[in-house]
Amino acid sequence: MKKKLVIELIIYVVIVIVSIVMMIIYQPRELEIVLPKDFQIEQEGGVGDVVIPIQQRKY
Repeated sequence: MKKKLVIELIIYVVIVIVSIVMMIIYQPRELEIVLPKDFQIEQEGGVGDVVIPIQQRKY
């Protein structure tokens, strides 16, 4: 193998190893969400009531 190819292969192997180690070590922080006591979710209508306006560009 050529010297340049070996160096490139070593760089890729190091990147893969570092990526795997980071994936194993990473632990996401818990995010606490505080909602007021009087918070209510209300749903009016249904799925068929959704309207997406189409805006046309003016050239």
